[in-house]
Amino acid sequence: MAGAGAAVSMAGCLQDDDPDAGDDEDWEPAETIRYIVPYDEGGGTDVYARGIVESLTDAMDQDIQVDNVPGGGGLNGFGELYGSDPDGHTIAGSATPLEVPPQMLDDPGFDQRELEGIANIGRSTWCLIVNEEYEDEVETFEDVREMHNSGEWDSIGIQEPGSPQDIMTLLAKHGEGYAEEYDWQWEDRVQYTGTGPIAEAVTSGEVPCGIGTDAGTEPDVSAGGVYPVCTFWSEGTEVYPDIPSVTDEGYPEMDFIAGVTRGLYAPPETPEGTIEELSARVEEATEDERYEEWSDETGNPIFYEGPEEANAAIDDAFEEMEELEIVDLIEEHS
Repeated sequence: MAGAGAAVSMAGCLQDDDPDAGDDEDWEPAETIRYIVPYDEGGGTDVYARGIVESLTDAMDQDIQVDNVPGGGGLNGFGELYGSDPDGHTIAGSATPLEVPPQMLDDPGFDQRELEGIANIGRSTWCLIVNEEYEDEVETFEDVREMHNSGEWDSIGIQEPGSPQDIMTLLAKHGEGYAEEYDWQWEDRVQYTGTGPIAEAVTSGEVPCGIGTDAGTEPDVSAGGVYPVCTFWSEGTEVYPDIPSVTDEGYPEMDFIAGVTRGLYAPPETPEGTIEELSARVEEATEDERYEEWSDETGNPIFYEGPEEANAAIDDAFEEMEELEIVDLIEEHS
């Protein structure tokens, strides 16, 4: 099994040998559930998985195996989910719309729109973090912009081509209707596989700044070494309520790409009854006081939306990216 697994709790039993298990409305989890996180440990999708896993284990009454399968802008993990048995025992977290442009740029051999939505459980925003060495001189996005435009900084940490960070930085330098206002003349963008590695790179000084989710950067900010400067989500971030958004600073909003929906998905053709039962148990987990305490401690917002909303999150993201011709922007300037 690819990735780094982490077994949670000691409960569990063997799967029923009935080949029709999971095909009717009476489906119940019958073995350990594999929870694929399509990014590295320490990123926002991983943080949400580990934030809910204790509550979800009790709701499922089975072990939950959190398995990190990074790479491909999230598509490596989605590919494993796509090829898994649709029996309810393999699910994956998402960071929609993060996984959408990579599929549009390079056909992975499957279509994530065929995955079966289970639920949405939270939301994150993209934030700009800076190495603490610069805490006395860099306080706003304008300051970061000036560090790049003056030539004092030449790099910024982002994820792979097609990631939200890739799109946001391209828009701010080349995008029609954005570049004129942002005028962000970064020189080099160093690519990483997720927020966790980006935060590590900023902490170590490998890059002076980077863009990651609020959920994924919060542990590093709390530990020291990096600090948040702004969010690209116009409504701000509950994780860092005291930092401004780029919109607050007078720059055009990028909300279509600046927010992340934390969803859960099952393989294609998972029976409707199985999806309904999975979703009901996820809803139970979101109402658990331990998940609520985790939210209060970290600032990460939590909620529950059902399968219809989870499916719509991916479908809407594809539609929006196509309308804005994001692939043309990426291919022209990457």
